Amino acid sequence: QERVALLGEVPAMIGFIFTADDVLEIEADARKTLQDSAASVLDAALVALEALSTWDTESLESVLRAAIVERMEISPRHAFGPIRVAISGRRVSPPLFESMEVLGQESSITRLRRLREGL
Repeated sequence: QERVALLGEVPAMIGFIFTADDVLEIEADARKTLQDSAASVLDAALVALEALSTWDTESLESVLRAAIVERMEISPRHAFGPIRVAISGRRVSPPLFESMEVLGQESSITRLRRLREGL
């Protein structure tokens, strides 16, 4: 999926990776996309991710699909939307699981908790 058309758009798209967890801002349009299920999605994600011992793209996708899409029977769009917003502060970002791998477990969980507490 194309996320940027010009090289000059890249810094804005990946800036969240270089932003401290405690100052990452959630964009207003991203917050508006959150469904009523966002809190329960974030709760399930936190439980699944805190127990994860291998923090790589495949493990992240597998555990989150199992915990949210399969167990909660929520579509991937609604399952991963709140997680994307928590991780990047935006509704459109680079690939979610790769972004989480780059950020690392501690930072990713901190961002998920921070959005969850703000709901």
